[in-house]
Amino acid sequence: MPDPATQPDTSLPPPPPSPPAHGFPPPGGYGAQSWAPPPGPAPGLAYAGFWIRFVAYLIDGLIINVPILIVFFVLAGSTLSAHSITCNVVNTTVGQSVTCTGLGELFGAFTILWAAYLLVPWIYFSVMWSWQGQSIGQKVLGLHVVDANNGAKISAGRAILRYCGIIISSWALFIGLIWAAFDPRKQGWHDKIASTFAVRRV
Repeated sequence: MPDPATQPDTSLPPPPPSPPAHGFPPPGGYGAQSWAPPPGPAPGLAYAGFWIRFVAYLIDGLIINVPILIVFFVLAGSTLSAHSITCNVVNTTVGQSVTCTGLGELFGAFTILWAAYLLVPWIYFSVMWSWQGQSIGQKVLGLHVVDANNGAKISAGRAILRYCGIIISSWALFIGLIWAAFDPRKQGWHDKIASTFAVRRV
């Protein structure tokens, strides 16, 4: 009869395979093929691609920008149409110089317009992403913005951070937005900054 003390204990599960001595694990984890694609967001969902997200942003752009322009020209249109800029050439001992009057009011009006284009989208997207999990444009196309860690709706703070990432991505010659077209999980820089996914139902 074999000695029980020399027999292996079969009541415990076998230990996991040892990781390689160097390098990163493949997307599917240790033991998966190195070419295995990264896992999807959840059953019934897929990562939203670049072009469908681009169309959603076009829809949101119309929703945001058209009212801003209408309000701006209703409030400032009559002032701008009656506004005039006068420039005079002044002779000095070192040559000629040009002085213009009326530029301050014009600069002030367009500064307000620029501020509106910066703040209104920020508020719009931050509220919609944290409240509904999607903007109106994304809702039309069946897209959702979710937490990359648990698939839940993101908080207001994360939504604000995500829009900050969009501004950074846009200022970098839109490279951060185009990044989503080539990323395996369709994440732009703004998604990586805020740890979010854009997903759609399949």
